[in-house]
Amino acid sequence: MKNNSQLSSSVFLFLLIFSFSVSWATLLSSPGSGNLISCLQSHSNNVSTISQLIFTPVNASFLPIWQVAVQNTRFLKPSTPRPSVIVTPVEETLIQTSLYCAKKHGYEIRIRSGGHDWEGLSYTADVPFVMLDFTNMRSIDVDVAKRTAWVQAGATLGELYYKISRETDTLYFPAGVCPTVGVGGYMGGGGYGNLLRKFGTAADNVLDARFMDVDGNILDRKSMGEDLFWAIRGGGSSSFGIVLAWKLSLVPVPKKVTVFILNKTLEQGATEIFHKYQYVAPYIDRNLHIRTQVFAEYIGNTTKKTIRIMFEGIYQGTRDTLLPLLDRKFPGLGVTREICEEIKMVQSTLVFWGLPSSTPTQILTNRSAIAKLNNKSKSDYVRTPIPVSGLRKIWRKLIQNDESALLMINPFGGRMADFSETALPYPHRAGVLLQILKTVNFNGQPSDTTPTSLKRVAWLRSLDALLAPYVSNNPREAYSNYNDLDLGVGSSNYEEASVWGERYWKRDNFMKLIRIKAKVDPHNFFRRPQSIPVF
Repeated sequence: MKNNSQLSSSVFLFLLIFSFSVSWATLLSSPGSGNLISCLQSHSNNVSTISQLIFTPVNASFLPIWQVAVQNTRFLKPSTPRPSVIVTPVEETLIQTSLYCAKKHGYEIRIRSGGHDWEGLSYTADVPFVMLDFTNMRSIDVDVAKRTAWVQAGATLGELYYKISRETDTLYFPAGVCPTVGVGGYMGGGGYGNLLRKFGTAADNVLDARFMDVDGNILDRKSMGEDLFWAIRGGGSSSFGIVLAWKLSLVPVPKKVTVFILNKTLEQGATEIFHKYQYVAPYIDRNLHIRTQVFAEYIGNTTKKTIRIMFEGIYQGTRDTLLPLLDRKFPGLGVTREICEEIKMVQSTLVFWGLPSSTPTQILTNRSAIAKLNNKSKSDYVRTPIPVSGLRKIWRKLIQNDESALLMINPFGGRMADFSETALPYPHRAGVLLQILKTVNFNGQPSDTTPTSLKRVAWLRSLDALLAPYVSNNPREAYSNYNDLDLGVGSSNYEEASVWGERYWKRDNFMKLIRIKAKVDPHNFFRRPQSIPVF
């Protein structure tokens, strides 16, 4: 068939050079990827359409497409290994074709929905790989009457929130505060946010999924079975296949919620207030969530540093109900009516992202309007309140930092404590008081490998060591969506893999995930550092 159409194909390819930014002639010239491109071509019904959806390094559009959703800019450097081919499907058949051709020609696959993953594993690899970029598959269908939404994997949380808010002010979805996080991978790791104390994780509120297995079969909850459906909601969905869309259960919210932001320094009693916070925030009314951010900063124009703690509250109700609650449970925090603002739930997402509540909510759909990150991060869980002596050690460590560090702390409890740690792969449930995100940025540095950057990473690791007595142990828990390759990548046997796997999922869940992986992907095609292994 190819021989019979050789002349017409040559003419067609010549015309495509002038008609399309990406041509098959250009694609086929890419070193090492010609067989893969030919495979994609021969299995496509529409060459002219597919030619605009596939990019190799010889295309002018390749680098901008790869870069645009790299949300952690420390990977934007020439040494970062990039895909052999980027595929930006608009429908599911191209994904099936890409999967088939990648397997046939010895390529791995990486799946990028938003690009926020901390170690860049969705868009980098040290082996030849195809990156499936879901940027063109981002439809959202909200059914207010049924309180559900079908969301394609390429949509972001900001797009989801905006879409819901256009339909109703009294429903929302309990997910994260960062608008540019991609829906596809977010649910796969569990997902948490400002509504977790009332409604649990995002994965707890997933009803169904469209999922492609290693053989290209498209499954839903019924056809995949409850074990696989369990695994992809918190066990790292990309270890098992490709999530195409999630069906979500929307949750009720009031027409107006109350937010407040309050800062306390050491000189204003921040240590004692935070110590009390550990005993209050995880147990207070489930309608109230108080996140904290902890910084070291200079006092005015002096050379002396202090610690500043920002308390960011969101209450599912009015200030008239919130203020008496805080007066009873946490009077020392000092929340006043003047700093409380009653706004719509969608506006609270703006506030927690650091924007004024008056910002037009459509910005949530503008991926390029949200500042990118440039950092290295780690996570921990606190199950016993940190004593004042421990807090003072942490503060001293922060003061030693060059102002590149941040601690972001979320209280758990409430609805999170209602779930068994084996209900989903995400195990950080009853008994968890706080989740801590520890991060250093590389702002002002050309890369993450300069002496200053390396010093910051070393500081972060030393903070990690200092925290060991005050956080969970056996295992020391970590959040899989905040993947951290410092924990290890070995996976040739359980002993190696458990070093990091039990920290993310605990032993029972990790062993169950391994058993499910062996059934659905026995040859371990869907793999990356810290993916569920097959032994």
